[in-house]
Amino acid sequence: MRFILFAFILLAQTAQAAAQNLPATSEEFDQIKIGSAQLYKPAKPFRDQRIITLQIIMDRAGFSPGVIDGLDTKRFHMQLRAFKTAHNYDFKLNDQQAVAQLLAQSGGDVFVDYEITAKDLSYKFTPDIPERYVDQASMERIDFTSAQEMFAERFHMDEQYLIELNEGKDFSKAGETIKVAAFGKYLQKRIARIEADKKNLQVRGYDSKGNIVATYPASIGSTVTPSPTGTHTVRNKAQNPAYTYDPNGSAQPGQSKGLVLLPPGPNGPVGNAWIGLSKKTYGIHGTPDPSNIGVTASVGCVRLTNWDALELARLVNRGVQVTFIE
Repeated sequence: MRFILFAFILLAQTAQAAAQNLPATSEEFDQIKIGSAQLYKPAKPFRDQRIITLQIIMDRAGFSPGVIDGLDTKRFHMQLRAFKTAHNYDFKLNDQQAVAQLLAQSGGDVFVDYEITAKDLSYKFTPDIPERYVDQASMERIDFTSAQEMFAERFHMDEQYLIELNEGKDFSKAGETIKVAAFGKYLQKRIARIEADKKNLQVRGYDSKGNIVATYPASIGSTVTPSPTGTHTVRNKAQNPAYTYDPNGSAQPGQSKGLVLLPPGPNGPVGNAWIGLSKKTYGIHGTPDPSNIGVTASVGCVRLTNWDALELARLVNRGVQVTFIE
């Protein structure tokens, strides 16, 4: 009965808004007609330029925002808090002078122009990637599906945001100039110890003196498929790893009678970097879905964006301790 009453009120509000030529709520909506009923869906998400600027600053300093998207999320605030704490900063989001100063100190402009080259477009894209792991096993590689996905990953951006920022641009045309995030250089400091914080969905790297070097938003296990507990060590690491599908311990259980080897590629289940732990079958790795990092849970392992996983793999050696924080 409550559902029927709610639906009636919602339809009445929608009809009234339509009569006034206004959106059904304070947000902007696109109208869709389904039969005689009128439903609404949210338009493009609001992207805050202040957040975009801070995401660039944080990325340059080793406090990865995950994808640069300008969205006001828990992931953003978690990383911003870590960045401010590590540097003893005390500024508000609206403090334009402080943010502008930090931006200048970190390297300047938020965006730069990039000209698409023929070499970029010679990449062998795989637009049709099967959903089932067992079907992916027959592929040569599990590569990017499109040029815009490749550029989004290269410049640490949410793919949809990259497209919005370059409205009308042809990503498949050599010589086309697009605007991309000026994220800066990869870190060069060595990491001597790692913490994987389950509660805050964050991976932290420390140097040999206990100083924080980098933080990354992460997806870490779930109550159904939990990550390990306690302290383990880095056992091995690999770039562009193949993935062994185990039907008994996977996000897609029961699709085969035995182990199946999947080819490498950035859109593979473990992305383009793997840091294996002394706890057998567990590791820190990349992902084909960077926008979901720090939002959705993993199947036991620790997932980072591909670029963060690659950076972390470069900064650690075998034997580095990895402690899971509850």
